[in-house]
Amino acid sequence: MHRAGVLCRLASPSRMASSMRVGMGSTRSTQSNLVSSSLSSPKSIRHQSSAAAAVKHEQFMNGSSSIYIEQMYESWQRDPSSVHSSWNAYFKNVEAGCGPGQAFQAPPLSSSGSIGQISVSPTRDVSPSSDAIHSVADHLKVQLLIRSYQTRGHNIADLDPLGINSADLDDTVPPELELSFYGLSDADLDRQFLLPPTTYIGGDEKILSLREIVNRLKSIYCNKTGIEYMHLTNFEQQEWIRKRFEAPKATELSHEQKKVLFKRLIRSTKFEEFLAKKWPSEKRFGLEGCEVLIPAIKQVIDSSSSLGVDSVVIGMPHRGRLNVLANVCRQPLSTILSQFSTLEPADEGSGDVKYHLGVCIERLNRQSQRNIKIAVVANPSHLEAVDPVVMGKVRAEAFYAGDNKHDRTMAILMHGDAAFSGQFSSNVLVIVRSSPYCTDVGRVVGCPIFHVNVDDPEAVMHVCSVASEWRKTFKRDVIVDLVCYRRQGHNELDEPMFTQPLMYQKIKATKPVLDIYQKHIIQEGVANEQYVKDELTKYGQILEDAYENAQKVTFVRNRDWLDSPWDDFFKKRDPLKIPSTGIEEEKMNHIIEKFSSVPEGFNLHRGLERTLKGRKQMQADDSVDWSIGEALAFGSLLTEGTHVRLSGQDVERGTFSHRHHVLHDQKEDLKVYNPLNDLAESQATYTVCNSSLSEYAVLGFELGYSMVDPNSLVIWEAQFGDFSNTAQCIIDQFISSGQSKWIRQSGLVMLLPHGYEGMGPEHSSARPERFLQMCNEDDTIDASKAAFGGTFEAQQLHDTNWIVANCTTPANIFHLLRRQVTMPFRKPCIVMTPKSLLRHPLARSPVSHFLSGSKFQRVIPENNISNPSNVQRVIFCTGKVYYDLVAARKHVGKENEVALARVEQLSPFPYDLVMEECTKPLHFTVLDAK
Repeated sequence: MHRAGVLCRLASPSRMASSMRVGMGSTRSTQSNLVSSSLSSPKSIRHQSSAAAAVKHEQFMNGSSSIYIEQMYESWQRDPSSVHSSWNAYFKNVEAGCGPGQAFQAPPLSSSGSIGQISVSPTRDVSPSSDAIHSVADHLKVQLLIRSYQTRGHNIADLDPLGINSADLDDTVPPELELSFYGLSDADLDRQFLLPPTTYIGGDEKILSLREIVNRLKSIYCNKTGIEYMHLTNFEQQEWIRKRFEAPKATELSHEQKKVLFKRLIRSTKFEEFLAKKWPSEKRFGLEGCEVLIPAIKQVIDSSSSLGVDSVVIGMPHRGRLNVLANVCRQPLSTILSQFSTLEPADEGSGDVKYHLGVCIERLNRQSQRNIKIAVVANPSHLEAVDPVVMGKVRAEAFYAGDNKHDRTMAILMHGDAAFSGQFSSNVLVIVRSSPYCTDVGRVVGCPIFHVNVDDPEAVMHVCSVASEWRKTFKRDVIVDLVCYRRQGHNELDEPMFTQPLMYQKIKATKPVLDIYQKHIIQEGVANEQYVKDELTKYGQILEDAYENAQKVTFVRNRDWLDSPWDDFFKKRDPLKIPSTGIEEEKMNHIIEKFSSVPEGFNLHRGLERTLKGRKQMQADDSVDWSIGEALAFGSLLTEGTHVRLSGQDVERGTFSHRHHVLHDQKEDLKVYNPLNDLAESQATYTVCNSSLSEYAVLGFELGYSMVDPNSLVIWEAQFGDFSNTAQCIIDQFISSGQSKWIRQSGLVMLLPHGYEGMGPEHSSARPERFLQMCNEDDTIDASKAAFGGTFEAQQLHDTNWIVANCTTPANIFHLLRRQVTMPFRKPCIVMTPKSLLRHPLARSPVSHFLSGSKFQRVIPENNISNPSNVQRVIFCTGKVYYDLVAARKHVGKENEVALARVEQLSPFPYDLVMEECTKPLHFTVLDAK
């Protein structure tokens, strides 16, 4: 019982090759074994090849029909009654020995014109009639028609709630959706056709009339939902989506689900109406025109929670944010309404406008009866900027929770149509749009795209449920495209009639979705007038009570809007104590030993063998370089249980090949060794990974990662410091100002290679002046009157918005990185890292500078002059120029007359140490090297 299958498979060269491979050893199924046995001899192979050549000359056979016939044959093998009697006869005749062109029998027509029963031919002398060929051809045409609706049906879907625009601004119907394209007409509508295995529109029915086939396809693909999925290259994924949309009654909701949907629409709609009534002259960027967004998000969360998700992080623009905070996160309404008052925050920070705020709340999900944590990440007016931050936050939550399969953590990214640029990594992406397709970028990365008209809230609910299941099943992105409109224009103070008069005439005549759905559930008998009235009254009273409570509020707090709270971290920590960052010599020796060796049998590159030997020699010489200073910082933190993460372009080896944290076996592909992950069994994980060339997205991702757990060291390194300019939005809007606006701390470190060293204008300067301009430090301080005491350094660090450093020694970068973790608070740190100093013979540190009791030196004074009384001039400098000045000083013979002091920490500026240098009881001139 294999011959028909072989004929089908050999109908195309690729399938011939596939069958040959099966014959050479595949044992995956009984069918494969049968094919294998039939193809095992040269004689059999010649016979099958001859049969294949004959099959290709069947008048009904082509590239598409061969796939179709193979699917039919597989169904027939499992159950002959699952296919139409004509196919049953065909396959039986083939098995009986009928060759191509002889096996097919035309199905006799009954008096009603339907297909009747057919008998199996007892002989091989059977020739197909023209009617038979025509019938098979029509069946194949119907198969192509079905596929065309699956592929192009979304182009004529009824997606615009205003009825103004077609789905993609093209009013024409794709020709492949017309019967005439296939040579069919209205006269064929009552003919019966066998459904192919690639559709589920029939349910339990295997045969439908052409009229019913077209009606069902239009209802599924051309109604209020447009489904784009045929661009997916995985057949299993296509089948999965087909089942969830094509199966009869697949999209129907129960009466209880409809009531829940109605109550959520009440909350979404009446919340906006209440704000408009109480504060008519306030900008709030309301959700009018897309009120279904709230039920949509809640449906995604409900479904995902039932599937095991316990943490959801949301990134969204300002439009609808207050509604999401109120009705999705359930931030107390009185707290939200108090943001409309003129009260100044009573705690730290400058605060931000109410429609930029974030929150983090853990609560019981009533639909799944499971606790779930929901965080909305604070966002500036750069609408898409928050998305990589959300992705980093989700990845970190999954890492710390041991959620390696990302089953329990999820991101929901929301975009307006103009801001959607495509942030992908196993998310549910919700697009709120009022213009034609903006989602085609999703096709590039293999996302299914579900377009849905917001005036059909039940369709929205089904789409959101499918999106949640998709993410759980395939761990891939999915896009939900809510096609809507803005009832108020850009904001509540806008007059949209200035620029869109006809559209806004239409909008004014369009009823809100709540009114539409309210009428719908009453007509269906889901609810009566009294139920509707009671629900509206109940939520209206909730809003009025919250308003009364908000009027009694006497102060507001920025801390109520934390999106990444660290309450436990700050307990039992003295904010004015900076611990020592040195380590024990035994630990130092162990880290260097591991960092300078590879496991037995590992085939290391010969050039790196010299590098590793050089590391050991530097330790023996009591003079270690930059790479060892870095490794000691990372390794010591890892052995203390602190997770270290380093990402950026070429960070595994280092842009200048100084690091080599990931070693590659030269004989075995994909075999690597990371010595810093091999320090101790109980150590924390060291993650080092090369990133893509997208500084904007990667820096945002690492910032989000750093927000989750303060007990970690997260570092992003630019390939060259200049490259940070493409990430300026993240630097300006999140890193430099995040604590002031949103009370959000981060210990993120940015390593920016800096120095004019012959690599051209785009590979030279990290622009330290930019970062210094964004410091919040008061540079008008009168150092002569300031009180410098033992807590001055800690107080400066506590008050600053970030740290800017330009280190010149391996020991100082070691202490700087460790201080990021040992400080009792978290501050971003911007480091101008060296290039030539990575291997400069003078840029070395003795072992003693790393040991217990040592710490970061904000200023390194001159310590190489034997007789300080001879000093006539002190020059303050920072970074690599120090070594240039040392060489120049030696060249002119001024080693005992000119002292060089290095300012290693530029911000907060070390006024106390600089003043200490300037007030030494010596007679000299102070200069600033610029």
